[in-house]
Amino acid sequence: MGRRNDHTREQLREMVLSAAELLIVREGMAGFSMRKVARAIGYTVGQLYLLFKNQDELFTVLNERTADAIYSALLDETETLNDPAEAIRAAARVYVRFAQRHPNRWQLLFEHRLPAGSEVPKANQMKVQRLFGLVQQRLQCLAPEADADTLRCEAAALWSGVHGVAVLAESNKLNWSGVTDFGALTDRLVDGFLK
Repeated sequence: MGRRNDHTREQLREMVLSAAELLIVREGMAGFSMRKVARAIGYTVGQLYLLFKNQDELFTVLNERTADAIYSALLDETETLNDPAEAIRAAARVYVRFAQRHPNRWQLLFEHRLPAGSEVPKANQMKVQRLFGLVQQRLQCLAPEADADTLRCEAAALWSGVHGVAVLAESNKLNWSGVTDFGALTDRLVDGFLK
């Protein structure tokens, strides 16, 4: 069992986050428990609650990390693309692919609900909003005359469709359709929207 002075608070926090993320990847939300995280790092559950007031707070931080990972993947794929339509297509493909490759992290990000009356922390909101911001910037290049509210609404509408493809791809709910190339499906969605 680890002792309090074996690791700094920041080291212990990172150990908890890494172990929790690994547990989510392997077992999903259904198999997650603070006890399993504590066991994985050799500390007591009580010590975890000195870092995170509850499981919801831990999940919120994990979700921020997932949003950061998605954002980085989108940037890596799109920042060198000059054609805004191609950049939006590429971003959509990356988004769907992330859901397929990291289904349990994806589910935690979009399916975990805070208790009634709890507010999603501003940092968490900002990290998710900047995903839409990337799309909004590229849409602005295609429609420079559009005002900010219109662009925000258009980005939300487009990304809601892309998110739908991601959910269906991740959950294999389109197997009845024979669609197996979700990249091509995503391209069709984006191209149809941009017409």
